[in-house]
Amino acid sequence: MNVRKSVAPALAALMLLLSIAPAWATPARAADAPIKLELLSFPDHPKQTLLEVYERSGLPYELSIVEVPQNQYEQKVRMKLFSGEAPDLVLIDTPNIASYAVTGALEPLDGYWDAADFADLVDSSREALRYDGHIWAAPLNQADCLLFYNKALLAAEGITPATSLEDAWTLEQLLDAAKRLTKTDATGRIVQYGLLPSMFTPDNKNEGMAFTQMLYTWWFGAEVLDPDGSAASGYFDAPESIEAVRFYADLFGKYRVAPREEIPNGFAEGKIAMWITGPWLLGAWKESHPAFYEGGWGAMPLPRGASRASASGSWNIAITRDCRDKAAAWRVIEALTGADAMRLWCDRTGNLPARKSILDAGDAYRTEPPYDILSAQLLFVARPRPVSPFYPEISEALVDCFNSAAFGADPEQAVRAATARIDAALGAPGRLR
Repeated sequence: MNVRKSVAPALAALMLLLSIAPAWATPARAADAPIKLELLSFPDHPKQTLLEVYERSGLPYELSIVEVPQNQYEQKVRMKLFSGEAPDLVLIDTPNIASYAVTGALEPLDGYWDAADFADLVDSSREALRYDGHIWAAPLNQADCLLFYNKALLAAEGITPATSLEDAWTLEQLLDAAKRLTKTDATGRIVQYGLLPSMFTPDNKNEGMAFTQMLYTWWFGAEVLDPDGSAASGYFDAPESIEAVRFYADLFGKYRVAPREEIPNGFAEGKIAMWITGPWLLGAWKESHPAFYEGGWGAMPLPRGASRASASGSWNIAITRDCRDKAAAWRVIEALTGADAMRLWCDRTGNLPARKSILDAGDAYRTEPPYDILSAQLLFVARPRPVSPFYPEISEALVDCFNSAAFGADPEQAVRAATARIDAALGAPGRLR
């Protein structure tokens, strides 16, 4: 989205100035009173682990972590930011950074962050953290996806999985394997699907779907937006993009290798042979399907088409405009997201690091599966989702496009409808006021 098309330059400059609280605006504090800072979070980020990481820094500030339920988190953040009750620090999901930054609710981090340290972040992280020429947040960790597979089912068909980024399957190989792995009973009912090609089945509508469905657009050599983010026309409605949606839809309709509706525990129970999703499910399998966790699954790099790509982007910490002590808040961010802190956090939680210095090291991230493949993807092929203050609308249009095509809508019509919706969102007057 090109902000210049929807906000006058003077207004944009004014908003940026208002977002940077001057030093004299920091509330007065007694000289001997400790500096107290508050971070808004949710339970998926273990509070005690965050505090353990912070306490190792030795900083003298009192950091309190306030948790809200994850399904209420975005609503709570926006309510607090714009009602005068903002915490000092907030967690922000990568695709939402621009939508917060453009309102002036965040403190730009350019003046705080050492350039060499910022350069240690993987390319997709650096790209996603920048909007309108500024850096707005720091990553706790990164995320990426893999092609998980059931070892026994692939072995029974004599299918050899890929083992490195260099020998990743093509989309044609993926489709061929999915066909071979799809099984029916005597009545013709499908009892084993070859592939779940996105994080959820297309009867779901959430950001996890956009995170994985967007991959097909990239794999076919298309883009969602033009280079300056001002339009989808000519990009998401390109022939390559239409073919990407058609390929995805055919997995459900023409070839019937993918389920349209959720199959609870379908992968762990052998009803789905392959699944494009993230390593965060390992913990769930360990808890509920320990035998499968111990040796039933394997993981391959994501497939490739005209282009290689993996999706990235996870949770980040930002300083709010109304933070009581921005210099202290930045030191807290350093304590939670610096190289040593990130290594500890990722070791404790199983998340992926966002720093090249950790991914490049000769440790588990480069040698132990599936982190060896994930590290290679993050270093060489990972991409962020579109950086735009209107990303929520973009995401919804994309998910509706892919889902409707999976349920039988004409792919070209679905793509053109999504393109029109995205263009309307990008060009809607007054959206940033």
